[in-house]
Amino acid sequence: MTDSQITIDGELNEAAWLQSPTITDLVQFEPEEGKPSARKSEVRILFGKDDLYIGAVLHDDQANIENNLGRRDEYNRADWFMVSIDSYFNKKTAYTFAINAAGVQLDGQQDDNKKLSTSDLNPLLPPGLDASWDAIWFSDVSITENGWIAEIKIPYSMLRYSRNEQQTWGIHLRRRIPNLGEISEWPFIPRNLRTNLVSGYGHITGINGINPRRNIQVKPYVLAGLDLFENKNIPGQTDYKSKYDAGGDIKIGIGPNAMLDATISPDFGQVEADPAVLNLTAFETFFAEKRPFFLEGADIYKFGIGNSRLYYSRRFGANEPIIAAAKLSGHSEKGLSFGLLGTTAGKNFHPTNNYAVFRASQRIGSYSSAGGIMTYFYSPAEEGTGWQSMTGGIDWDLRFNNNKYGFEGIAAFSDRNPLAEGRQQQTGAMSGLVLRKRQGIVDGHFTLLMFTDKYNPNDIGWISYEQNWYQIWSNLNYKLKSGQSFGPFQRGDVSIFYTRRLSFLELYDMGSNVNLSSSLTTRKFRLIKVGAKFFDMLGGYDLWETRGLGIWGKPAYVELSGEFNSDDRKNWKVTPKASLRKYDNKGSEYILDFQGIINTGTRLSFQANIKGNWEDHKTAWASNETFINENGSWKIGNLSNSPDNLSGEDYTAIDDKGMLDIILAEVKEYKPGQYYVPVFGIRDTRSLDFTVRSSLTFTSRFSMQLYSQFFVAKGRYDNFSILSDPDKMDPFSAYPKRRDFNYKNLQSNFVTRWEYRPGSAIYLVWSHSRNRRDENNPLAPWGDPLYEQSLGGQLSDIFRIFPKNSFMIKIDYAFH
Repeated sequence: MTDSQITIDGELNEAAWLQSPTITDLVQFEPEEGKPSARKSEVRILFGKDDLYIGAVLHDDQANIENNLGRRDEYNRADWFMVSIDSYFNKKTAYTFAINAAGVQLDGQQDDNKKLSTSDLNPLLPPGLDASWDAIWFSDVSITENGWIAEIKIPYSMLRYSRNEQQTWGIHLRRRIPNLGEISEWPFIPRNLRTNLVSGYGHITGINGINPRRNIQVKPYVLAGLDLFENKNIPGQTDYKSKYDAGGDIKIGIGPNAMLDATISPDFGQVEADPAVLNLTAFETFFAEKRPFFLEGADIYKFGIGNSRLYYSRRFGANEPIIAAAKLSGHSEKGLSFGLLGTTAGKNFHPTNNYAVFRASQRIGSYSSAGGIMTYFYSPAEEGTGWQSMTGGIDWDLRFNNNKYGFEGIAAFSDRNPLAEGRQQQTGAMSGLVLRKRQGIVDGHFTLLMFTDKYNPNDIGWISYEQNWYQIWSNLNYKLKSGQSFGPFQRGDVSIFYTRRLSFLELYDMGSNVNLSSSLTTRKFRLIKVGAKFFDMLGGYDLWETRGLGIWGKPAYVELSGEFNSDDRKNWKVTPKASLRKYDNKGSEYILDFQGIINTGTRLSFQANIKGNWEDHKTAWASNETFINENGSWKIGNLSNSPDNLSGEDYTAIDDKGMLDIILAEVKEYKPGQYYVPVFGIRDTRSLDFTVRSSLTFTSRFSMQLYSQFFVAKGRYDNFSILSDPDKMDPFSAYPKRRDFNYKNLQSNFVTRWEYRPGSAIYLVWSHSRNRRDENNPLAPWGDPLYEQSLGGQLSDIFRIFPKNSFMIKIDYAFH
C-alpha cells in the first residue's frame, strides 16, 4: 500500500515505483511455447488508497516498436501490454486492462465459461475475453531509446471484490511483440491447461485497507437526426423526417459485489448494421448482439448447449423501440453469481412487449458450478404478438481430477400460452448430458441431447433447428507432438467430429455427420486448415425442409474445405478459403472467400472481404401448393398456401398434361378433392458479398470508421417435382409457377467518434442503404427470367435504386 501521489504520465519516476517489487520472468506462449521471452519486461504493481497502479517497462529496440493507432477496444497490430485481475479470486472471472504503444486502451471481462467472445473473432486475445465491457480508467505511454513504458491507474470502484479485511487477488500479465510474432506472459500457462485460464493466474497476497468509493456513473445523451427516403406517393421524389431524442444510462455499484445498470430510451444508431444474407433454409438467421448495453455482462445470462439457448438478447426491441431496460448482476462472497434483467418495448412509450430474465450460478469448489435460469415474456393480443411464455432450466458443470475431466448437464422447459383465439398452448422440454476431457494431449467430449416436439424458447431464446430430435454428438482433438514444434511446423492438431440424430416422436433416422479436420501453424507463422465432412452417407430424413408437410429423404453429400492465413507479423494479411460440396444426386455447391487486411502506417487500417457462393443443380424445396380437382380438371392455388387459407376465387385452372392424376393417386387428400403437397425444384443460385471496413485514427480518442457491404444474389428453380412419398419425387414438368429471384443490397455506415473526456463521447453517423428484392409473379408468363441478369447488371442496378440516408449527431456525457 502506498500513500504517494502517482502521476499518470508514462514515466515511472516516483519513488514508490522504484521501491516496488518487480516481475521480470515472462515466458513465451507464442511462437516457442515455454521459452523465455526474447525481450525483457519489468512490471511493478502498487496499491493506493483509491486506485490500483500498474507500471511496465517493456524493453525493445525503438525501431522495432509498432505504435499503431486504433479505436478503443480494437486489438490492432501493435505492441501491447495487458493485465488481467481476478479481484474476486473466484478463479473463473477477471477484469482485463490493456494498452498499446500508441496509448490505445482495451478493456474487457475474462470468463472461462464463455461460449463465444471477442477472442473468437481475434485469436490473438486470451480465450473467453469479452471486450464489450467498458470501465473508466487512466493510462499513458512513452517510447524511449530502450523500449516503451506503460503506466495504468484503475480505480477500485471499477472492480468487484470481497469485503474481507485480508484479501488475495489473481493476476496475469501478457505482452505482445508483433514484429517477432511473440506473445509472452506471467505466469506461464501451458496450452493444454488453458481450459480454465483464470485458475492459473499468479497470486497477490496480503491486500488490506481497500476502501473504495461507490461506483456511480450517470450518462445522459441527446441526439438529433434527419432521415431522407423516397416519397411513397411521388416515386422518385425525396421525403424526409427529422428526429430528436434523449435518454441515458445509469450504473450504480451496490457495494463492491453487485452492479445495477439501467437505460432509458436507448439509441444504438452508432452500431454497425447487420449484414445482408441469402437464407433459403427453413430456419431463422442468427445475428450476433452488437448493442453495448446488452453486450456488457451478457455472459452471466447465457444458458444453453450447442445451437440452443434460453437467452437471446436480439429479441429485445426486434420489432419495436426499447422503452427501458435494467439489469442487476453480481457475485456473493460464497461464490454465487447472479443476474436479473428486465426490458420493456413498444412504440410511443407504450409497452407492448415485456421481457424478464433471472440467472444464477453457484461455484462449487475451485472449478465446478451449478445454476438455473427463468425467463418470462408477455405481449398482449391487442397490440403485441398475443403470447405469454415462460422458460426455465438448470445446468451444472462438475470438474474432476484437478479440472482434467468434467460432467456437464442441462435440462430446460418452455411453456407458451396464447392470448389470442385460434392458437394452442405449446409446452416442451430439452435435456443434455456431456462427458468431457478438458486437458491433455487428447481432449474432447461425448454428448447426448434431447428436444421434444413442442419445445419452443424463441420468445426470448433461440434455437437453430426446429424441435423433435435426439442427438449423439462427440468429438476428439489430438495435439500433434504433444503440442510442441515439429519439422516445419510450430504446432498442429487433428480433430474428428461425429453426430447422429433421430426424431423424438417417430424415431426417424435424421442422418449423421462425420467431420475430419486439421490445423497446422508453420514456423513462418502461416496457418493452414483442411477439412472433410461426410453428411448422411447412410441416408437420413429432413423433418423441416417441407415446411411442415412431412419428411424428405435428403441426398448425401461430401464437403471438402481449406483455409490459409499468411504471416501475422507483417503489416498485411490475406486469408483465402474455399469449400466444395458434392451431392449424390449430381448437385454441387462452391464457396470462395478471400479476406485481406492492410495496416498503412500508424493511423489507417483497411480490411476487405469478398465471398462468392454458387449452387448448381441442387435439389431443394420450392413451395407448398394446393391442387384441387373440379369435374376432372385441375386447378392450383394462386398463392402457395393451404386450402384452409384459400377461397374458391383463389385458384387458376392449369393444363397438367395428365400428370396429376397419376402423381397424386396415392397421396392422402387434405380434403375431398383437395391436395396440399410440397413441390421441389432443381435450384441454381449465385451470390456475391463484398464487405469493406476501414478506420482512420487521429488520436487514441478520435477516430473515423467506415463499414460498407455490397450484396447481390439471384436464383432460379426448374425441373420441378412433387414429393409424393418421403423417398419419391415425381417429375411435374407442367408446374406453372416460377420461383426466380434477384436481390440487390448496398449498406454503409460511417461513424466519427470523439471521446472528449473519459467515458464521454460525440458521435457523427451517416447511414446509407439501397435494396431491392425482385421476384417473379409466380403465374407470370415464362420469359425474361431474373436469373439471366449478369453480375455487372446487378451491381449497376444497385445505383439506380432510390437511396435511404440517415444523418445523426449524438452526444453523451458521463458523470462519475
